[in-house]
Amino acid sequence: MLRYLGQRFVMMLVSLWLIATFTFMMMLAVPGDPFTGEKKLPPETLKNLRAAYHLDKSYPEQYLYYMKNLVMLDLGPSIKYTTRTVNQIISEGFPASAQLGVQAIILSLILGLTLGVIAALRQNRIPDYTATVIAVLGVSVPSFVMAPILQKYLGLEWELLPIATWEGFEYSIMPTIALAVLPLAMVTRLMRSSMLEVLSQDYIRTARSKGLSPSRVIMRHTLRNAILPVVTIMGPLTAGILTGSFVIEKIFSIPGIGKYFVDSVTNRDYPVIMGITIFYSAFLILMNFLVDMIYSWIDPRIKVGHKEAS
Repeated sequence: MLRYLGQRFVMMLVSLWLIATFTFMMMLAVPGDPFTGEKKLPPETLKNLRAAYHLDKSYPEQYLYYMKNLVMLDLGPSIKYTTRTVNQIISEGFPASAQLGVQAIILSLILGLTLGVIAALRQNRIPDYTATVIAVLGVSVPSFVMAPILQKYLGLEWELLPIATWEGFEYSIMPTIALAVLPLAMVTRLMRSSMLEVLSQDYIRTARSKGLSPSRVIMRHTLRNAILPVVTIMGPLTAGILTGSFVIEKIFSIPGIGKYFVDSVTNRDYPVIMGITIFYSAFLILMNFLVDMIYSWIDPRIKVGHKEAS
């Protein structure tokens, strides 16, 4: 296990280096620079600004300077927010983004697993058809379309929830619903198909023939195996929720990392773009690692495989 953890840690570092390098190269490939705009600056002012942000150096020198600071966990200063660093922007925006993401994940898992199990146990009946319709709608309607619909009805017409900003838990309900729709649909469809497959296995029929109650067969023998595919997609699911939160945070005026990221793209704030990209990449790599650990805990055979491989 220690050898496996060591290998994963090295792979994580290599992945982060590749992501940081690719992001840096992409920023260099963008035409112009952060100071290119409609308002032309005097040549001397432009020269001083480029020197202040080390943009006057050669590309290899810029790359080495950025990597040196990155190793020290210094993501550099923001170009738009001149009095703040990228580290400060992330530390200020991450709590709101994390709360929104966690709420969306919890909501999608609870409702998705419940609908998937009910649909499988009531196959080809009204509950199954209802769950299927919800799943199809969730996949078909993107979050940036669902958000204005929720604002129109829940906020403007029915006045049940606040439309935007971030001042309390009630302000997070609407964006959480908008963000959870797609992952809820994915979990529902996957859990339904996985439950149907497990219910058709021989050991389930054996458990039933032994006289075990239906609830015990479902809870003890079916769910534990049926939930494995859902755990497997938790990494990509988290990625989808985080990337989807960029637009949701902008629509609902949530002061999270996603809103800063969208603003930085508009304003060509390269340090913020690169910093948030690397931060989210590190977070997602860590989430994938934790998913692997949870998977091995649910299915002990994964642990045996690791031990034999080591």
